[in-house]
Amino acid sequence: MNNLNGTTGPDITNGPNGISNVPDLDMFGFNFGDSHDTGINSLGRFGNYYLLMLVFTAIVVLVFRRAGESRIGRAWVAIREDETAATAMGINGFRLKLMAFALGASLAGLAGAVQAHVTYSVTPDQFEFAGTAPPNSAFLLAAVILGGMGTVSGPLIGASLLYLIPVKLQFMHDYQLLLFGLALILLMRFRPEGLVVNRRSKLEYHETDQLSIPEQLTLSDANVGTSKTGA
Repeated sequence: MNNLNGTTGPDITNGPNGISNVPDLDMFGFNFGDSHDTGINSLGRFGNYYLLMLVFTAIVVLVFRRAGESRIGRAWVAIREDETAATAMGINGFRLKLMAFALGASLAGLAGAVQAHVTYSVTPDQFEFAGTAPPNSAFLLAAVILGGMGTVSGPLIGASLLYLIPVKLQFMHDYQLLLFGLALILLMRFRPEGLVVNRRSKLEYHETDQLSIPEQLTLSDANVGTSKTGA
């Protein structure tokens, strides 16, 4: 992305300068950059975008909950558990994986478009794998694992905690990635299903905690079975 600046490569991304001078969002005559009087109080620019992101978050939660409970969602679970078995049962893995990718990319693009209007610019350094400040790929991965994989509310809780905790621990800012790594190791050791438990994941991660079936009957049980058969 940095090299596509017109000098070292084709002029597509404007290099490290990115896309600048992004105007405020204007939808149906409502400019999110202006202050608006609601009768109770006045909403400023960031208040407008905050409410907009709440609406988009509600839409994302609704879409994923409905998708997870649908036939397509069950097919996604089957592919995740065993793609070979799912294909043998007649599930088109390529089409469904492509659909999942398109759905996730569309919703992520929706959030990214709003972020561009909020920050007035889009630069490559905002989208690193492991930067010094969230959001980045490592942060999102930690949020999903902390909240609970396979759930909708889990990543929301995980992301909220990972945003709030660094604010309270600013003196450890230089060790953010180290803390993320330690937190992931501890979670995968003691609570691999995350804070919000998914029933399927809990059964998978805690198989040893379940009651095991005896390998063979005791002598008394065998005698009882024989007497019943004779009767």
